[in-house]
This record gives sequence, C-alpha cells and structure tokens, in this order.
Amino acid sequence: MSEPGKAPKRNIPQPSLEEAALRLAAIVESSDDAIVSKDLSGTITSWNAAAERLFGYKPEEIIGRSVLTIIPPELHVQEPEILRKLAAGERIEHFETERIRKNGERIWVSLTISPIKDAGGRVIGASKIARDISERRQIQEVLIQSEKLAATGRMAAAIAHEINNPLEAVTNLAYLLSIDTTLSPTARGYAQMMLEEVARASEITRQTLAFYRESGRPSAFDVRELLDDILTLNRPHLDRRGIRITRRFRDTPLVFGYASEVRQVFANLLLNAADAVSEAGAICVRTGSDCGGPGSSRRVRITIADNGTGIPNEHRKHLFTPFFTTKGHRGNGLGLWVSKGIVEKHGGKIHVRSSICKGRSGTVFAVILPVEGVGFARRSVA
Repeated sequence: MSEPGKAPKRNIPQPSLEEAALRLAAIVESSDDAIVSKDLSGTITSWNAAAERLFGYKPEEIIGRSVLTIIPPELHVQEPEILRKLAAGERIEHFETERIRKNGERIWVSLTISPIKDAGGRVIGASKIARDISERRQIQEVLIQSEKLAATGRMAAAIAHEINNPLEAVTNLAYLLSIDTTLSPTARGYAQMMLEEVARASEITRQTLAFYRESGRPSAFDVRELLDDILTLNRPHLDRRGIRITRRFRDTPLVFGYASEVRQVFANLLLNAADAVSEAGAICVRTGSDCGGPGSSRRVRITIADNGTGIPNEHRKHLFTPFFTTKGHRGNGLGLWVSKGIVEKHGGKIHVRSSICKGRSGTVFAVILPVEGVGFARRSVA
C-alpha cells in the first residue's frame, strides 16, 4: 500500500546493456552533427549519416581508411598532435579547421574530439563531432572585409586631406614651368605633362582610392593615347631595369567613360608587370577590337603581357580580393581590386591567365571595354 497523498512507486525496468547500446547508436545515427570515431592510429571506425551528408562518403567507402582522407594535405601535421593529446586522455573542444569533402570542396568545421576508453580506463580511440561552420566563417569574412574597407576609407580620406595642399603648390610650379619662355619647347612639353599628372594625382586623392564617387562627366577617349602617355611617363623606370616594351596598337574605336580612372587601371597593370619580370625582361602592350561573339556589341581589348615568373594557381583566385598581395611591405593589396571595380563600372571585364612553367612562364591581363555609345554610356544617361 502506498502512503496517502503520495503517488505509488513504479518499478521502471532498467534497459539491458544491449538495449542501451542500441539506443545510443540510434541517437548517434540521427544526430544533425557528423559523429566519427577512429582508433589511435587514425583509422576511421564509425561514420554516422550526418558525416555522410557533410563529407560525401558512404560508410562503406570511408570506414577502415585513414582520417587523413578528409584532411587537407597541408594540415596533416595537425593529426599526430591531436592523437598525442587523445592518448594522454585530453579532450579537444571547438577546434576550428578545414576539411575536404569527397568532391574536393573545402569546408570549415568546428571539431570536438573526446578520447574513448575501454573498461579498464585505457584510451583506445577517439570520438569526433564535426559541425559545418562554413556559412558562419563566410559571414565573419564579410564583416572583417567591411571593417577593413571602412578603415581604408578613413585612412584614404585623411591622406587626401594632407596631400592636397602640397599638390596645389606643385601644380602651380608646374604651370609656371609650362609657360616659361626661357625653356625649350621640349622642356615646356615635359612640364605640361607633369602638370597633367599632378592633376591626375590630385583627382585620385579626392577619389580616396575609389571610395569617392566620380563627380565629373564621362567622355570619349582613345585608349592608345592613354597607353602611350603611361608608357612615356614610366619609360625612365623601365629603361633603368632594362625592360623591353613592345607596342602592338591596332586601330580601335573610342571608349566612353572616365579617362583618368581607366588610366589608373593601365598604370597599375603596367607597374605590376614590371615588378613581375626580371632585369632585361619584356612587356608587350596590345590593343585591338573584340567582337565578343555573335550578337555582342563591339568592344576594345587591351592586353598587357609579361614574361615574368607567373602567378601560382593558389594565388590567382585571390588576385582581385582587397588586401591580398604577394609583394610584402611593398604592396597594399588594393591595386587590382580597385582596377576591377573601375573596369566593371565602365561595363567591361578584366581577365588574367598565367603560367609558371619554366621556359614559358608569364602573365597576361586583358581588359575589355565597350566602345563609345554602348555599355557604360547607356547606363550613364539612364
């Protein structure tokens, strides 16, 4: 008899060890997180349904293989340290790293790894819980890039403010030189060119590295004249390094847009090419028409090719990413990113192909711009 006011006690049958194991197995199998076990040699011993969804391997394809199968080659060095910690009975929590799916795609995962012990307390393996955090990492990267861009905008605005005063003084001096009749016509021509370049530098500072919106009106210009000016201005630097320049300019229609911005693109590509080649290297600058295939409008194609060392595959996908540079302290990683933005603003495209093969290494940047009357011009008056 039970006491008054109290619920009668019920004898709840305890599950057998076999039933408990089956229940645990069902929980593991239905988990939304990938749960994998391995022995102390790194061989995978179990693989749940979520692991199959995350990594793409069926259990029969992966069980018995090394866990290195899903670890990027450059991260293989991490595995011995992980196994050492597990053998010592340590637990690893929320370890963020990269892994590889069956199709070769890389993903970011958060790992929690716990040692598995036998009845005697000896560590015989490890249980690993992996959670896909790729989306979160992408959001973090976007936020970081936004913060970097905001910081760069503030820095660029401060630089523009400080530089404008001395630029105005240089502009005035260049103007006086350009009208000085005691100078030879050639010297006055150089002074006029200097005046134009100082004006362009002043315009670039006002744009603060493309964070300032162009306030002038676009106009038609000849890209060949633009390229000639850039090559003339950089001739001393190129000659000092013994770099050979080849011009192959075909007749091209006029381009409609902001000449000063497009000049910035070509100047950046030329200087990048000069940095890429060795002493006595070669750079070829070409212009021509580009039909773009059936039904496409006529376009102008400008290519700047060098015979430098080329760009490794792992760097190419980052070329137009802000702050990515292979020049160390000599580069800020903004040149190609800004250039791509300018080209796309004009309704064009920028492509790159490169080879690092010995004897035929080099890089070609191609800029394709709509001709006057299409693309950028249409959008500008819309």
